[in-house]
Amino acid sequence: MSDKLFPVVVRQYIFGLVGSLMLVSANLPVPVQAHIGISEDIEEVNERIKDDPEAPELYLLRGDLYRINGHWSESIADFHKVQQFDPGNAAADRGIGRAYLEQGLYRKAIKHLNRALAKEPNNVRGLVTRAKTYRLLGEPLSAAADYERAINSFQDPQKPIPEYYFERARSFEAAGIDYIGAALQTLDGGISRLGNLWILQDYAIELERKRHNYDVALQRLDRMIDRSVRKEALLMRRGEILMEADRTAEAEANFAAARDAIDALPPQRRQTRSMKQLHTDIDSRMRSLKQRGGR
Repeated sequence: MSDKLFPVVVRQYIFGLVGSLMLVSANLPVPVQAHIGISEDIEEVNERIKDDPEAPELYLLRGDLYRINGHWSESIADFHKVQQFDPGNAAADRGIGRAYLEQGLYRKAIKHLNRALAKEPNNVRGLVTRAKTYRLLGEPLSAAADYERAINSFQDPQKPIPEYYFERARSFEAAGIDYIGAALQTLDGGISRLGNLWILQDYAIELERKRHNYDVALQRLDRMIDRSVRKEALLMRRGEILMEADRTAEAEANFAAARDAIDALPPQRRQTRSMKQLHTDIDSRMRSLKQRGGR
């Protein structure tokens, strides 16, 4: 590819790849929105193809640009063109798979993602895209297996992103109550490797609540409270867990502590919409406790 292509088109290409990764991270298919400047970039690639009509990388680039812009038939045609020039190109099969995924054609997507991963078994983008597709197909254990492979493909000092642990745990949860333990093991593995990340610990608390393991949920939450400067929302959550566990007096004490924490804030923070709503929610929980006690 000519160096002249890099200043504008490749920059947009990288931006598009980031955007597409965000897209396949969604749990449900969403419409692909046109990206600013994509049409201009397609025209620029068209001009380059005129100069070099047998360059597979140009068709690969244009195929991704078409896909990002929601022009799936043109995108798939370009990826097939890549395969004419370079039959072993795994990126073309990944591109076709992603185009089918974004259209909701999940079985077709799996077919091409399988081909791509047969050529590049540890390609993280391919594994994560196939995992998302399996989830949408209602095959959560297959999704969990692909997330595990994606996670294991990172060798220290490289680290996988927290989303892979989070989504693997969600896949196990989707497989049913018998797999909640596996979901928690996944989250704890992520915490051990990446640190006590809020998103992973928060989800672990909800899973412990789901299986009524309140003491462990409280232990996890207490670690979050100890590390937090702002504790009011966490104290309310602690009260809610205690309320679920029928530990009424402790729940009431935590709701009161949460309300006191709000009242201790400077006026400009205390009067924000979120703090007012939190105060209202706490009052609602405390009324519920009183009603429960009056039965």
